[in-house]
Amino acid sequence: MAPPADTVLEALIEHAAAYSSGDNERYAAGLSLPFVHLWPDGEILRYDDQRDVDLLLHYRRAGIDPATFRGSELDEAKLILDWEGLKAFHTKFTRHALDGGTLGQSEAIWVATRCAGAWKLKLRIGAARIR
Repeated sequence: MAPPADTVLEALIEHAAAYSSGDNERYAAGLSLPFVHLWPDGEILRYDDQRDVDLLLHYRRAGIDPATFRGSELDEAKLILDWEGLKAFHTKFTRHALDGGTLGQSEAIWVATRCAGAWKLKLRIGAARIR
């Protein structure tokens, strides 16, 4: 498991890496609970407890086949809201296949909060595929 994120950028990078890992515990460790993912169609995925996290379910909802998914790479994070204990970013990330191909690039809004001395993800809005 990754150490707590001291900077918000570390939290964003770890969020993408943990999502890619398929490890529910690692992914949950980087979330500020309750965590909400608001999908583009308005559906809400909410994790109230670390035991609620199910990346396979999350992958299915995102249209990701875990058998061919290598991971997501954070390409860009533009700060759009800068408060002391809360930061929001317009992010772009690329999903990669195990065979080395690209599954596409998506964008979303990621909101991080300061939680118990570390930065953690609180909210994801999106992701909309852009290519």
